[in-house]
Amino acid sequence: MTRYTHARTASAVTALALLLAFSPHAQAASDPDTPTLGADLDGLLDAGRHLNPSLQAAALETAAMDAEASAADALEDPTFRVNSDEVDRTSGPRLNKTYITVEQEFPLWGKRDLRRSVALAAVDAARGRERAVGLELEERIKGAYALYAAASAALAINGDVGHLDRQMARNAADRYAHGLGSQGDALTATAEAARTEVEAARLMADRTAATARLNTLLARPADMPLAPPTGARPLPASNPPLPVLADRAQADNPRLAAGLAEVRGAEEERRLAAKAWYPDLTLGVGAIQRDNGPSGYTATIGFKIPLQAEPKRAKERQAATKANASRQSLAATAADIEGDLAEALAALNAARQQAGIYRAQLLPDLGGAHEAALAAYGRGQGSLAAVLEAEHRLHQARLDLLRIEVEGQKALAALERLVGGPL
Repeated sequence: MTRYTHARTASAVTALALLLAFSPHAQAASDPDTPTLGADLDGLLDAGRHLNPSLQAAALETAAMDAEASAADALEDPTFRVNSDEVDRTSGPRLNKTYITVEQEFPLWGKRDLRRSVALAAVDAARGRERAVGLELEERIKGAYALYAAASAALAINGDVGHLDRQMARNAADRYAHGLGSQGDALTATAEAARTEVEAARLMADRTAATARLNTLLARPADMPLAPPTGARPLPASNPPLPVLADRAQADNPRLAAGLAEVRGAEEERRLAAKAWYPDLTLGVGAIQRDNGPSGYTATIGFKIPLQAEPKRAKERQAATKANASRQSLAATAADIEGDLAEALAALNAARQQAGIYRAQLLPDLGGAHEAALAAYGRGQGSLAAVLEAEHRLHQARLDLLRIEVEGQKALAALERLVGGPL
């Protein structure tokens, strides 16, 4: 009995594959005028990396931070001064002296290096945020594609069931016309065929919604057509345990990398604020021009006297508070990631186990029950209600399997976002 039900299920899967292969959508895919984007996940991910405006904005923010960091340790513009002095004399014309000087301030005590370190940390944080945006985009595309593929597969399954229901409705009407069946059976079969049409409309709406979601992520018009999907990627047969995934997240999660960079930058800002008590040096050189007498040169040296203590103390408190806040934010991010990892891993394991039970036991058993009810009805030994009930259970189980696989795909996408790459 077990081999029989497995064989019947295999033949049903083969028939479904042939139905998909020769469907109008599959034939349109070979037409050069039909879209190719959407047939597989890799193409959608590549398009998202190039077209999504959020990712482009994050990349531009990183470029802006990098441009700012390239001049973070540069000196300020020099100051050009022109001073003119006139001296009154008791006899004779006034004497005029003109001073032309150029002054340049030089930060000391390692301040320029600290400024550059702060800027480079900001660049690293921006890169981490950019990569996090990219991984979040990939997760959303993977989830939307799983819905798109599942809705397309569900439409094919429902079409197969609808074809069978219409055939059964015709048979029931013929049997009733020849006095071999009841009017109730004919009406029930017609109603079941109508139910599959209603289900087809719902599934079509699901696929349209998934198409719109994918197009939105790719910055395309929501109603732009996509190629028929070749199918969702298979769930992994196994995955690393939670401690291994946690170690990968610690090493590769971009949100953690951005948080570490922010902590490093805040610590450098704190050190820079402490250096405010040490004055910078201002050097100046110039020339002296006299109306009556030899010209000369001048050199000046100056520094600010750190008498205003309260602004410096406030800056130190601000920097210290910012550093503490960055560390607390990093700890919270790490805790969130660990919790999300455990949740996504549990969801993926549950989906894999449920899908395995459906494929190995539930679908073959329900398929066998449906075939037996159909055969009994054909011999006049069973009721049409039993056939339709068995068919409904098989149909619902197939749709439930697709739903479970979508949940598994979403959990897998979440895990890949959290660990920073494919499992």
